Order: sequence, then structure tokens, then C-alpha cells
Amino acid sequence: MTKNKNISLLNAIKPYKQGWCIQVKLIHSWRQKTNYGGDTLELIFADETGAKILCSCKMNYIQRTQRKLRLGEWRLIETFSVSQAGGQYRPTNHTYKISIIEDTSISPSSYECDDNFLSFSSFEEIGNGTLKTSFLIDVVGQVISLRDVQSVQVSGKDKKKVEFRLLDINGQSMACCLWGKYAEQLEEHLQKSNDPNMVCFRFAKIGFYKGDVQVTNAFDASLIQFDPELPENLALKLRVSNDEFALALTDAKKQKRLTKDHTVHWNNVEMKSISEIMMATVEDDCKIICSIERMDTDWSWFYFGHNSCKSKALILKSKEGGILFSNEKPLFWCTSCHTKVTSVAPKYKLHMVVKDDTSTCKLIMLDSVGKLIVGCEAEELWDGSYDEIEDPTDLPQPIQDLVVCSGDKILQIESNSDPMTHVMDGSSIMSGGEVSVSEKNSQNSSEGTSTPFSKRKEKYELDQNSTSKKICSKSVKMEKIKDD
Repeated sequence: MTKNKNISLLNAIKPYKQGWCIQVKLIHSWRQKTNYGGDTLELIFADETGAKILCSCKMNYIQRTQRKLRLGEWRLIETFSVSQAGGQYRPTNHTYKISIIEDTSISPSSYECDDNFLSFSSFEEIGNGTLKTSFLIDVVGQVISLRDVQSVQVSGKDKKKVEFRLLDINGQSMACCLWGKYAEQLEEHLQKSNDPNMVCFRFAKIGFYKGDVQVTNAFDASLIQFDPELPENLALKLRVSNDEFALALTDAKKQKRLTKDHTVHWNNVEMKSISEIMMATVEDDCKIICSIERMDTDWSWFYFGHNSCKSKALILKSKEGGILFSNEKPLFWCTSCHTKVTSVAPKYKLHMVVKDDTSTCKLIMLDSVGKLIVGCEAEELWDGSYDEIEDPTDLPQPIQDLVVCSGDKILQIESNSDPMTHVMDGSSIMSGGEVSVSEKNSQNSSEGTSTPFSKRKEKYELDQNSTSKKICSKSVKMEKIKDD
């Protein structure tokens, strides 16, 4: 670790480079099973400001990472990948998450702070729907209305479940339900303790059952602490007696994401406005007409792809443990082949903010589309340097020229097969299919005016069905999006 390395706060890191250095405290970790790539180690880090971020460690790096990290201790972590945070239940509200990679360095830090960085949500906010259910929360309270632990069948296996209510310092109560090992932990604690049973429930998820709000554990990501020494617990013990036990009310609701999995001919796909897509509750095939408002410079405009498999390749800072000279081509780690490679080339990954008459969203275009709308290969715009980008706003001129004003250009998303559009976190659209770029006809439109979306939509549909007209557009095949 370089002594003079600049340390960044968690809220400052962005995906355009990997060479960040952060000083963080490990506050929680758990193993997570996946249907692909084996188990992962999930970690929650906090910095000195209390900002938290999720870190994911793939199976290949779990052993070495666990050796260097200790719960509650501060570490300096350098060189890691940064990507968009997502998922139905997110343990932090950070826009991004980080991942341990081949070249990640973890070393001790001299910084000391005993703060656990708790952020308790009020029962009132939970009950009135103010909080987003996609984020995990911290709650604290006294266990009341406790029911007996039950054994229920879940996916053909017996699983323990316990229901109760939590009472906060303001006298408000909240339905809770614990499953599996969390139910067993609560049962064991209540058998041993005669004191008021105070519970701190970290990284819990908000659910619903028969119209009632309920807090429950988020699979293995949650953390439960009994009678922790917190100011909130001391206040509760002074105010609340321990003789209020009745029946809990609710059960956990399993929310399933509705998806469509079938092929639709693109001519039959409905054109939608961006606002209609943002309001959608299921994945669907659609077309949009939009203009590029700006490039999202939180992200780099390209990535290095392995020439053999076309997957993302991460640059390694050292070559076989030695020093990498400035004129020497570095080694890369292929995220698909899981091996060190040198045959790589820049590939487009353009993050752009687009808009129509109704709303704005983010769109991601990968290499096969990027090189056609830009007009050249990404390698032609690359300056030949393997150093990480320090100023992501310094874009090549052809990419800057994609940004249009007053509707000079229109990006029209359309496809002949396998269209795919995903709405991410209510603000992003990842598109697959074909893209056509059409110039605005200055002779048929007035300066400074724009056609409403509804009329453009009608005009487009008429043109598609007319036998006397032919759409003059340059079709470009867009590749499907895969998570890096």
C-alpha cells in the first residue's frame, strides 16, 4: 500500500475506474448462495462519515479476503471494481456496490472509531409507507406479543418461524417475523433471560401481510442482537414493563418479481413513452423514441474486453508479482474465463441520459451498437494508455457529438427479434434489440419546436403500416446486457 495514496470517502467513488483507495470498517458479513458462480461472501463496510456500501467477494477470493478482514476493525482497501447496486432488497442506500478482484489490496489501518454506525428507522415511517421497501433497515425495540416457535414446510423442508411485535420508545408497535436460524436465536435467548427482551434488528426487510406492515429477516443478510448496550435500549427499559405478551398478527409475504419469458416479433411490440416504462411493474418488450440529453460520466465510456470471449477483463497492477514498466502491456483478468490474459481491446459501454416529452431515464449501449452510432471502433478513440481515467468528463469528440440539443437527432429503439428492456431502480433502462439513428428533417419542422410524443407515436405507427412509405433508418443490432 502506498503511504501517500489518496483516501476517498465512500460517497465519492464512481465506476469509471478501479484504482480507488478507501478506509472502512467491516460491520457485517455473510455467505450467500447463488445459482451461478458458487457462493459469494457479502460484506458491509462503513467509512468515517457513516456512509455504508455493499462489497461482494466471489468464491475464488473468499479465503484470502477472510484472512485479512476482521469484524469491527478498520482496513485500507485499494483497487476494486465499482458497479451499479441493484436487487430487490439492498442492504445500503449507496448508488453503487464494490467487488473484490484479483488485484485488490487489503491492509491494516491506524484509524480508530468504535461507532457501530446504526441508523434506526422510526416505526411511524415504516408503518405509513414513507420508507422504500427495497432498502434494508435497522430497528430496535422490546419483544412483546410473542408466539411459540413453529416448524413450517418451506420448499419441502422444515423451517422454524416465530412471530411477535416490537415496541418502541414512543409506544408504537410493529409486527415482526423471524425465520430459520433467527427464530432459533430468539428462542434460545428468551429461555435464558428474565430481563426485558430488547432486540436490535439490523438489515431487516419491510414486508406486508393482509395489509399489515411487517419486519422480517432478509434471508441470511440480517443481523440480530439481544439486549445491546444502546441508549435506545436503556430508555426502553425505563419506560416499558415486561408483562405484555399476546398474539402476533402477521406472516411474511414473499414478493416475487413478475417476468415475461417469450419471444415477440418486434413489429408487434408496443411503442411506449419513458414515463410509461417507469410506471411498469413487470418486464416487457417495448420501443421508445428519445433524444440523448447527456453522457453519464460516473462511468467510463469503455471497458477492456477479452478478444477471445468478449467478456470484461480487469487490469492487474502487477505482472506476475513484479513491477510493470510504463511501456509494458499489463496482464488482465478475464471475468468469464477466470484466467490471466493479454489479448484485450477497448469496447464501448456508453451510459447516457435520454429523454422524450414525458420523462428521462438512463440507457446503456454496449459495443456492437456503440461502434455504429459513434461511427468507429472504440479502439480508434482510445489514447493507448492503460492508466485509469482520472477525468471521466474528458470524452472523445465523437462521443460528445452524440449529445443533442433541440431534437437534432432521435434515437429510436427497435428490433427484429428478441427485444429486451429492463427498468433499473426506477431510473435506468437497459435495452437490447436494434437501434436506428435518424436525422431531424429541418425542412418539415420549425425551429425551436418539438412534436408531442403522442403525435410522433401515431406518425410512427402510420409509417410502419403504410404501403406507400418506406422508413429510411439505419438499423443496428444491439447486444443483450450481461452483468459484469
